[in-house]
Amino acid sequence: MKLEFMNSLKNTRHYVLAITTSILTINAYAQETPLSGAWVMDDRGSWEGLVATISAQEVLTAFDRSTDDPSMRCVAPALIRTAESQPPFEIIEQDHQILIIYESFNVVRRVRMDGRIAPEWLPLSPVGYSVGTWQGDELVIETTHLTPHLLNDDGFPFNGGSDARIIEKYSVSEDHLELEFSVEDPMNLQGKVATRTFTYDRVPDSMFFHYSCDPLDATGWRLPATGNSLRDLLQWLELRPPIPE
Repeated sequence: MKLEFMNSLKNTRHYVLAITTSILTINAYAQETPLSGAWVMDDRGSWEGLVATISAQEVLTAFDRSTDDPSMRCVAPALIRTAESQPPFEIIEQDHQILIIYESFNVVRRVRMDGRIAPEWLPLSPVGYSVGTWQGDELVIETTHLTPHLLNDDGFPFNGGSDARIIEKYSVSEDHLELEFSVEDPMNLQGKVATRTFTYDRVPDSMFFHYSCDPLDATGWRLPATGNSLRDLLQWLELRPPIPE
């Protein structure tokens, strides 16, 4: 009986030690900073310098959002359009990286803060490869290795690849966050650079929800209504993907 009690006490000590170690480890990596926490969109600024080249204008002229916008099929709309969505996002700052978790389309980004550069074999992706540095109180993030995508709902193209990149600048004043995007894309931008600024408000104790989007129904609820219910229904049925058997 005494041996069983001693073994039980020993196991309890190991359990408490494991929990304590885990808490200390989390506290060592996670940081409470002015940037960390949940944020929700306050204002969308206008684009500056978003002037299309001839090739980009041809894309814009032929663009049909109901069929050419991947988000209509529940595909996450890449970096900038994800950041400008209505659902909140959360920033978690650690020693070696910053995590940015968007409720919109359940997108997660990792911003390397330890100087790691992208390996040569790294494939392109909608959120690319992000490296961050602190310049005073301002966080500057450079993102490369981006796939071609859309910069806005009108279908302005972003080329991605080796010649294009996105620079973000985050600055916080109390519970107010300002985020400036600078887009470099010589193929599609006449001035080669375009900028847009967003502002966000802090949301204490924000609750995040799983973002659910059914490709079979997405096109239907995103199509603009014309006022002619029969026409809207026929257009939805025409564009709706086939139901799997």
